[in-house]
Amino acid sequence: MRVLDLDMDYFLECVSSGIGESQTCRLPEQDYAHKVWDNTRIRYFFEKNLGLSKSDKIKGRIIVGHNEAITFWKELIKKGKLITPFEVVHIDSHADLGLGYSSWEYILNTLLQYPVEDRPKHNQYIDCFGKMSQEGIGDYLLFAIAYRWISKLTYCANPNGDKNDYLWDILKDLHENGIWDDPVENPIQLVHNPNMDFPGYNDSDDDKKKYLDAGIKEPEVPMTIIPTVKDVQFSGNFDFATLAQSPNYTPASADFIMDIFREYIEEI
Repeated sequence: MRVLDLDMDYFLECVSSGIGESQTCRLPEQDYAHKVWDNTRIRYFFEKNLGLSKSDKIKGRIIVGHNEAITFWKELIKKGKLITPFEVVHIDSHADLGLGYSSWEYILNTLLQYPVEDRPKHNQYIDCFGKMSQEGIGDYLLFAIAYRWISKLTYCANPNGDKNDYLWDILKDLHENGIWDDPVENPIQLVHNPNMDFPGYNDSDDDKKKYLDAGIKEPEVPMTIIPTVKDVQFSGNFDFATLAQSPNYTPASADFIMDIFREYIEEI
């Protein structure tokens, strides 16, 4: 099965980063309103790049914070409508794979110790500020991978952003292929090693090899990164779809995108 996971901030000509999850203010209109794609361009993307159709709607939901996608998936899985593992097409200005969050340490060192079927029950952790946290807007996909829900991830990155805003710690063999102007493969493979600390950025290749060789490896999750709009090419074969408003990363003038999206989905 395949799910479409859209964020409204993809449709901005500039990318904002580092905004706190608790921030409630919208991006200022004077700086961002003119950066939003227009109606015609958005409809073209929905229909020509994604293959969506108003006459053949996909079941979906409009959400606020992007981490509500995982709540939606949990609901569908519980009802037997979404079968794991499934493919995710993530269209966003951010990878949402844990960069800037302390959850990756909890996931690699603790969560992966639990039996796979129990992992979603252990989604809470103490973050680096001493606060109890759970799947957030910037790491919910990493949690979903740790739950073994995702079989393949396609990250359609905003061409105006970094496009490699994820942790090298989660990549297979801790190795990253460079990202330029063409799609690139950077597979993910989480590793848990209860007997060694995770190697740091300045540790030697030998230390990294020792960690990997002695570690317990999760199934590999292929990740394709698409850095341009023109290379986003799908034929509409999605089982479910979400669009996140992401209010702290979009101006209020972008909210018309949600109304357009409603024309292409059957809301559930």
